[in-house]
Amino acid sequence: MREIYQRLAELEREGRKAVLVLLAAAEGPVPREAGTKMLVFPNGTIEGTIGGGSLEKAAIEEALSLFEAGGTLLRTYNLEDLGMICGGRATLYYELISPAAVLHIFGAGHVGKKLFALAREVLPFELAIYDVRPEAAGEHPAVTLLPSYADVPPLRASDYVFICTHSHEEDYRALKGVLSTDDPPVYVGLVGSRPKWAKMQERLRAEGVSQERVKKVRCPVGLPLGGKDPGAIAVSALAEILAHYHGRLTELERGR
Repeated sequence: MREIYQRLAELEREGRKAVLVLLAAAEGPVPREAGTKMLVFPNGTIEGTIGGGSLEKAAIEEALSLFEAGGTLLRTYNLEDLGMICGGRATLYYELISPAAVLHIFGAGHVGKKLFALAREVLPFELAIYDVRPEAAGEHPAVTLLPSYADVPPLRASDYVFICTHSHEEDYRALKGVLSTDDPPVYVGLVGSRPKWAKMQERLRAEGVSQERVKKVRCPVGLPLGGKDPGAIAVSALAEILAHYHGRLTELERGR
């Protein structure tokens, strides 16, 4: 099953999730031998097979639940209980394969530097921070200098983006660049007011950015913790990013 591991490496590069299902043990008549593997994707499609039938159907359902719960799972099935007259017992191991997310911060001003410092201590992410001003790159050793905010670096679907440049126009350039990538990030946060965001939405749609992509943007960004200074904005944004990463953001918003 070398192809499965090659596929996992491809998914890591692409920033995509999948659940690896391994037939860890087989007792009695079982459709496939121990060691057989398959991948299950969030939309329910699969690559590989553990034998089809009711066992595979149950495995797909279990794997889909793991996209929310995360982690690993070990479960033994009596095939007769699944309506398979061949009998036997199959033990399946499930593992969610999730590439490490990257938080891309566009803008190394007061808010960007605060968020970078906090995220380095708290988030289970890799971090990157960008600016177009040579002086900003000189003040912070982690800053990558871009020729333009429109020239966004490669992004993956599993990545997070936070935009806080030194001007509204530069914010827009970065935002449009991010939303125009082949596979936009799972989270896009933009520092700004509701009026600013309303104008940007109109401009994005006028310039051909789809409504589906525009809806990805969180603006005003952050959970409503209070405070307008750079540290408070960074903390509220960090809280929102963590809530999104752990699947709690919708729940928190319902409670508002």
